[in-house]
Amino acid sequence: MTRRAPRWAAFVSLGALAVSAFAAAARDDAPPLPRSSPRAVGMSRARLHRLDEFFRIRAAQHRAAGFVWMVARDGKLVDEGASGYRNLATHAPMTLDTRFRIASMTKPITTVAVLKLYERGDFQLDDPVSRFLPEFAHPRVFVRMGADGQPVTVPARHPITIRDLLTQQSGLGYVFDDTTPLGKVYATLHLAPHDSLATVVRKIAQMPLYFQPGEGWRYSFADDVLGRLVEVVSGMPFAKFVHQEILAPLAMNSTSFHLGPAEAPLLATLYRRQPDGELVPSHSPWLMDPTDPRVWPSGGGGMISTAGDYLRFAQMLANGGSLDGHEILSPVTVALMTHNQVPPDALYRYFGPDSTGLGYGLGVAVELDAAHAPQAELNGDISWGGVWDTQWLVSPRSGLVAVLLTQIDPTGATGPRRDRGDFHDLLFSAVRHLAARRDGGR
Repeated sequence: MTRRAPRWAAFVSLGALAVSAFAAAARDDAPPLPRSSPRAVGMSRARLHRLDEFFRIRAAQHRAAGFVWMVARDGKLVDEGASGYRNLATHAPMTLDTRFRIASMTKPITTVAVLKLYERGDFQLDDPVSRFLPEFAHPRVFVRMGADGQPVTVPARHPITIRDLLTQQSGLGYVFDDTTPLGKVYATLHLAPHDSLATVVRKIAQMPLYFQPGEGWRYSFADDVLGRLVEVVSGMPFAKFVHQEILAPLAMNSTSFHLGPAEAPLLATLYRRQPDGELVPSHSPWLMDPTDPRVWPSGGGGMISTAGDYLRFAQMLANGGSLDGHEILSPVTVALMTHNQVPPDALYRYFGPDSTGLGYGLGVAVELDAAHAPQAELNGDISWGGVWDTQWLVSPRSGLVAVLLTQIDPTGATGPRRDRGDFHDLLFSAVRHLAARRDGGR
């Protein structure tokens, strides 16, 4: 099941070991979840050690500047580690409190914010979003480019619903499409860093749709629109609502849309791998200043977090919506969120073979066909990673909850991005048994 590392990789450089030792010494004494021995929760200590060594070797090979990971089972922390550097130039090491731009791992948090309002009865999921955001009252669907170089559109047959946004079936586009005519139109969309969220969403609403709402699947600006929906419905700024209703109750004290001066040195540098394998700092146009509180809060990808904080968020979902006595969502709502709501081949058709077997619920991917997945999975597992190679997993059947964070810009990358597959393979190989009491509930 595991992909084998080269034989020489059993040797770990003294430098990597030293960084690991520093990370262990620097960690917070208060773990994100109660600790347990691997054996007590049915896991192999030796195989978890294999996972630890694998990512220390990867950091030593400069596959990434560094990694931070945490693994829990049955709500107990059984493994954690940090390897490599958060800044290669200064030799600042990765530590368990390193901050990461989590990119699209923001989307599940935005989804939970929306579902909190849904649970209050503020709307139904199949309500048109134009009920709250009138700029979406008359969406238009792209047909072709006209002779004048402008998009030819037709009126949408259906309104965009809140469910369409949560399931990425709205027809909206994103900034990642540079091959289609409409993608080139989206590339002209200028979202200024200091625009208000209201202004950002008004600009998005002016863009043509790729398809009729509800009749396709496409990764999009939907979660940024959902952030604005939260503002309008709740009557408070999106970032404030997220902090008050999700981050503070879950004690996710190192998660936010912006960093304060004291936290800025803890931010991991985003690197890009050159063709010769050298890592250089990325100057991606998608990056915004993480210390500038005037930057609009992107519900699709704007948050900064730590492995420990996100582990608590993921554990809340694994628990059915609650953690440490704080009920964030009802178990019924979490079940709704984590059930597939799109055609079973929708993600495969959009992303390709790496998404074989994946469906999509509300803001999260759902494993539907583990037997044909490209990495170790169990049916019902949920996840959603970020573009900078940040990732997490909740596996209801196994009781596993895990987070792996690094910072790699995929622009111009050569070769496959295998961290997700390798992480899953190594993680599941450490499971010694699946408890009979777990039926997955899926």
